[in-house]
This record gives sequence, C-alpha cells and structure tokens, in this order.
Amino acid sequence: MFRLSQRCGLFTKTLQRLAISRLSSSSSVTDAPEQEEQVAGQASTKLPPRLPLAKNFFVGLVDNELLAYPEVINRDDMARLNNELLPLKNFFSEDFDYQAAGKTYTLPKDLPENLKALGVYGLNVSTDYDGKGWGYSASLMASEPESEATDVALSLLGHRAIVDVIQELGTDEQKSRYLTKLVNGSLVASEAIFEFEGSEEDYFNTKAHHENQAWILNGTKSFVLSPPKTSDAAHLFLVVAQTNKANVQSEAARSTTIFLVDSTMPGVKIGERQQTLGCRASAINEVHFDNVRIPESCVLGHAHEGNVVADALLKSSRLRNAMVGLGLSKSILNEISLECIEKKMCGVVLKDLESVQSHLARSCLSIYSMESMIYLTAGLLDEFNFPDIALESAITKYYTLKEMLNISTRCLDMIGPKSLVSGQATEHFYRNASYLYSQGESIDNLSIYIALSGLQHAGTIMGDNIRKQRNPLFNPGHIFSKLMERTSLDNPVTKMDLKENLHPTLEPGALCLEHSVARLQMCVDLLFTRYGNGIVERHNESRRVAEMVTTIYAMFASLSRASRSYCIGLQLADHEMLTAMAICADGRDKVLTIAREIFYGQYVNNDNNLQRLSRQIVKSKGYFATHPLTYNF
Repeated sequence: MFRLSQRCGLFTKTLQRLAISRLSSSSSVTDAPEQEEQVAGQASTKLPPRLPLAKNFFVGLVDNELLAYPEVINRDDMARLNNELLPLKNFFSEDFDYQAAGKTYTLPKDLPENLKALGVYGLNVSTDYDGKGWGYSASLMASEPESEATDVALSLLGHRAIVDVIQELGTDEQKSRYLTKLVNGSLVASEAIFEFEGSEEDYFNTKAHHENQAWILNGTKSFVLSPPKTSDAAHLFLVVAQTNKANVQSEAARSTTIFLVDSTMPGVKIGERQQTLGCRASAINEVHFDNVRIPESCVLGHAHEGNVVADALLKSSRLRNAMVGLGLSKSILNEISLECIEKKMCGVVLKDLESVQSHLARSCLSIYSMESMIYLTAGLLDEFNFPDIALESAITKYYTLKEMLNISTRCLDMIGPKSLVSGQATEHFYRNASYLYSQGESIDNLSIYIALSGLQHAGTIMGDNIRKQRNPLFNPGHIFSKLMERTSLDNPVTKMDLKENLHPTLEPGALCLEHSVARLQMCVDLLFTRYGNGIVERHNESRRVAEMVTTIYAMFASLSRASRSYCIGLQLADHEMLTAMAICADGRDKVLTIAREIFYGQYVNNDNNLQRLSRQIVKSKGYFATHPLTYNF
C-alpha cells in the first residue's frame, strides 16, 4: 500500500505541475478564461465562464452571484427525471439484496443484465450515441439509488468517469468506436492507473514506446475496479503509462501518455482478484500488459500530454467518488438512527442521551455539507462553459471521504464492541468506509494538491505585494500602510456584503463566511511573506490551508443551498437553515483555530517539536524511549 501511495503522489504531482505551468503562463488569473475552441459535445446553451470560485477564496474574493444555488434542471425536466429514476430506485430498494452480496462477497449474476435494462451504463453518454444524455447534476442524481450499494456504485464510478473524458477529449473516431458499446454494456470501462510496486526514479513501471506507427505497452496495473458485466462483454482500460519524448535528453524526456486499451488486444491479461479490507463484492484485479501493440488512434488526447487528460479525468472521478461516499454516509446515519430509536441503555432510550444526540446531529451536518458541495460543483460544470473547478472537485472529495470515515467511527462510540462483530451492518459499513477512504489517491496528497493549487493562484495575484513585504527596507511606505490597517485576525474587516445574496435570516452565517475568507487571505499573505517560494516544502502549513479552504467551501455551499430551500418553501427548510447556521458556526471556529496556529508559527504551534521527535525516531529506527520502569543507577 505504501507503493500505491507513492504512485498516487506522483500522479497528483504531475497535475500540480500542469496547473502551475498553466497559471504562470496566463496573462492575468483574475480574468475569466477566454472561450477557446468549442469542445465537441459541449452544450451551446451554457453561460460564459466565470472567475474561479474556491481559488479566489485565497485572495479574499467571493463570487456573490454563485450564492444563488444552481438550478440547471428545470421543473419539467426534473419531473421527467424523477419518473425515469423510479425503476432504478425500485430495483435497488426492493430487488437487490445488498446485505447478501456483502456476506458472500459476490454480486448477483443477473446484475449486469438488470443494469443494462435500466440504462445504467449510459446515464452520462450523449443521445447521439444512444445514451441518456444527462449532465453531471442529473447523472449524479441518477446514481444516488445505486450509491447505497457501495460495491456497485464504486465499480461503475470509473466507467462513467472514462465516458466523461472520452466525450470531452476523445476524437470523433474514438467516440463512434466506444461510446455506443459503453452504453449497451457490451464494453465496460475501468481505470488502470495505480501500481502496487513502483519505480524509485520513474513515474510508473508501466511504460510504452513508439514503434512503426504504434505503441508497445508493457507493465502491470493494480486495484483495477471492474464494473458488473456479462460474460461476453469486453473491458476497456484507460491506462496511464510513462513515455519518453524523442530527441529530448535527461529528465525532460519523461512524460505520461494515456491509452484506451481493449481487453481483446493480444497481450492483455486480467490477473487474479485482489482481496481488500472493504468493498469485497467488487471485482478488483491486477491487469498485465505484455508487449501490447496499441494503434496511435487509441491515444486519448495527445501523446506525452497525459496530464491534460488526467486533469479532466480526476475532475469527474473525484466528484463521482464523493457521491459514493455520500451514499455510504447516508446509509450509516440511517442505520444508526434506527438503532438509537429502538435500543435502550440502562433503561434510557439511546436517542434521549445527549452524547448520542450530538453524534447524530454532527453526522447530519457533515452529510448536508457533502451533498451541498457535490451538487454545487456539478451545477457549475453544467451551467458554465469551461469552468475552472479542478480545485472544487478535489475539495469535495477530500471533505466527503474524511467526514464519511468520521461518521463510520461514531458507530464505535455509540454502539461499542457489537458494532464490529462480523456480519453486523455497522461492521460492513466501517470496512467499506475504510476502503473508500484509502482507495485511489491518498488523502494527504490530495490535501497538499488543494493547498498548492490555491497558493499558486494567489501567488500570481499577490506577487508584487509579497516582494515588497519580503524587502521591507526598500519599501517602507508599503510596510507602513500594512501596519496601519485596521483589520486583524480576531476582528477582520470585510466589505463582501454576502448577506445581500442570501435570505436575511442567514446574515450571521454570511458574516461567519466573510470572516473565514478574510482570515484565509491573511494566512496566505503571511505564509508567502514568511516562506516565499519555500511554502511548497511546508506540508504542515499546506494541510492547514487545505483544511481552511475546504471548511469555507462547505460553508459557502451549505448557505447557498439553505437559502434556496427556504426561499422556495421546501419541506423542513427551517431545519435546513438551522443546519447551515450550525455548519457556519463550527466552520468559523475551526478556521480561526487553524489561522491562529499559522500566525503563532512553528515554535509555538508544536510543529518544531514534532519535527525534532521525528528525526530521533528515524535515527533510532523506531520508538526510542526506554521502559518507564528502567533504573539508571
């Protein structure tokens, strides 16, 4: 698993390099991206692009207009969508026994045929290729029924993400060759990205070289999740391989290329099934590529530009991964709620215990935030042309998986040893939550990606001011003006007026959001002044910044959603308002605590002590303290 984490880190770092080069080459990152050549399949009715939302939190800016929660599906389309989803909901609630699948570690044999009949494989495929043609919001909503069956949802996640990428970046030939088959289930798609063992020097052990107008692929991929498929169906693997640029020397020659590899090609072999901690009913295999000859037409995007495709792939994959986490979190909360209503402890019903009430309420806050962030991000993708939401999708996955694991561990607090007895629903949930949390890219790498993406954006805007602050003797006027500012960490002065775009009842929550954004901007300014470009090596500070912006995005999405619900009179909208206010109150305190840690510095916030201890642990090759009962005389 350590090697897998390394590969995840390298894959994430390549995306960071792409983002940094893109931002540094742009004339002004405060300008909305200009409309480039229209991507095939992109809806022409979408609105022009806007400034990035989460990235601008780093410079103290908030797009007030986006506080109007996106409504990308109109009333009539929503009614038709709900009708089309009824068979899907009925199947997973009545005909599919997920508990039995969890006990036997196998999915029903007739599941692929049922999924095919329900049109599950083609939810997000364009109608030009016989798919449903649903956008991100509709397809995510359609995946809610299956998300309660974690193994099924996780297996289909890669299939849909690959469909999204082919539609966005694939050639016309690739679309006509693959999409219709991906809709009818005769071809199922899987991501083949991660490796169990990795090279110390290269990006991947899986490599490809160009030979006679074709690519020769060799290597092994692990943790390849296969969607449910019929016996006569083939696999389509999206493979990330290391390639070398021709006529380029040293490390600059290394690059990545992404291939679409059909399992029927000679040299492709699906290995033994891999057993994991959770999601044991899912088919997880190794896939071996032995001198597989791949035509140039099977390169997705352009050769040696795998990062561009990976950016689009992760945008979709992270968002759909968050939906799987949301479905599992809801299942856990529903199960625990019933347990607390029906069970007693010392003559007291569990639901009446104050500690249990706090656990249930905090789980509800987390789930509300997850759901709000997922559909806000999906709405931005559906509503605007070429939105810059790479950071939002990463934040959504990061927040969802962390909170999902927290919710699953609350079972241990409330129920005790019984919760992990084999066969119990809570034990099954905990296993699946643990696997989802660690599957794919590591949470640590994701948090660093979030922080560095936002800091890179902020650095291009704040560069001139930072240079002045790092050279105070040459810029006394600027330093004096900074000293005369009235704002402070405890009492930030803001002029965002977010309350003007929300229901008046949410004014205290809007003020919490304003103060949190201002504190994030002050922390970014301080970190750049203190470390300069060296901030990229300060991973503890990066994690703090990632936690701050994630909390702020959760507050933003929750306020926006609650305001819409109350204004249009949805059922229990008053409790949604209460939920959003509680999220903002908790978020304000969390952001302030983290901001103080950053301002205090490493000699006060304990970072320096931890670094010294880690050096001794490495020197001693493990735990170094002698036994507490040892004599020294």
